[in-house]
Amino acid sequence: MRIAPASALPIRLATSLLLLALGSCIDSYTPDVISAPTSYLVVDGFINGNGATRIKLSRTQNIATTAAPTPEAKATVYIQSAAGARYTMRERSPGFYQSDSLTLSPGQYQVRISTAGTSPATYESALVPLKVTPPIDNLGWRRTDNEVRVLLNTHDATQQTRYYRWKFAETWEFNAAYKSSLEYYPDIDEIGGRTTPIYTCWRTEQPTTIKQATSLQLSQDALVDHILLSFSDRAERIRIRYSVLVMQYAQTADEFAYYEQLRKNTEAIGTVNDPLPVQLTGNVHRTGTATTEPVLGYVGAHTVQQQRLFINRAELSLPSDWAFDSPYASCKLEPEVLSQYRPPLSYPHTFTFADSNYVPVYPYVNPETGALDGYYGSTRECADCRARGSITKPSFW
Repeated sequence: MRIAPASALPIRLATSLLLLALGSCIDSYTPDVISAPTSYLVVDGFINGNGATRIKLSRTQNIATTAAPTPEAKATVYIQSAAGARYTMRERSPGFYQSDSLTLSPGQYQVRISTAGTSPATYESALVPLKVTPPIDNLGWRRTDNEVRVLLNTHDATQQTRYYRWKFAETWEFNAAYKSSLEYYPDIDEIGGRTTPIYTCWRTEQPTTIKQATSLQLSQDALVDHILLSFSDRAERIRIRYSVLVMQYAQTADEFAYYEQLRKNTEAIGTVNDPLPVQLTGNVHRTGTATTEPVLGYVGAHTVQQQRLFINRAELSLPSDWAFDSPYASCKLEPEVLSQYRPPLSYPHTFTFADSNYVPVYPYVNPETGALDGYYGSTRECADCRARGSITKPSFW
């Protein structure tokens, strides 16, 4: 052990005392906004011109709250055109409202909302034109600079789109760290051969990042090899097979500006050079006397174009020993030796794997006797792929 020089000790002691003194003078500051009781309506969704419209209604909550946002349930929600046509939206689950699959004619549309409860109120979005989204010309990928990039080509020959936005649903096949051949059956309190497959699963994620682009500064209303997504070429998602469903929307200039500001507020905050957050002004407002009440959300209207891309491991031309990133790097197998219990347990009984947090993987053979004397196993997070996905193969796979 190395001891500090004596001359250094008084300096360190003085520093420690100074820090203690400073700490004793610091009082916590809790701004009023942290515990503000007011909650405002949040409207999330768009009017789908060639399918089902889905709108999510919820309430804002103070920053100190850790619970999920409160859904706005039992509201009356419908789509209305400038010509007076009305399309009902039904509540599928608390706060989630959906219309039938619709094919809307060109024109202007809005969403109208009447909330229930002790303080009912009515809200409506501004009338907006139904934008017709051009199709995706091509969806491809390229491996470059240690990345896999998903690239998109699209264009509008009528020059009427100019503002584009995309959403994604990524799906990939993966395996658990270990392939279990054993299963615990609680009804008979025994270990037996596995009948429930838990080695291969599929995981789906829908990124919440805002991805949009404009061709306004280009001579043609076209985007060529536009990078939609990029990830490491060692990512687990491309170890077996990967797929992404891309949904494309045409936008108005106002909707584009709203989402661009939302992107800056949520994604570009953290350094002194980042823009300061500003209050978002959407196109939804309360009707009646309380017209100044803030409402969060922008309801656009557009048709949707979508296309799915697959990437197979073999297409990447990677070496057979390519090291992919893995969430299972810290996983390990441990044996449960039945003869070490007092009194000993006999095969096929178990103590450890009666706990649902652990999974038996394969038998343990006693090296001295050659008899089955237990099981190797691991945690559920390592041996059961259902901890991170579903064993049900997607219909498009």
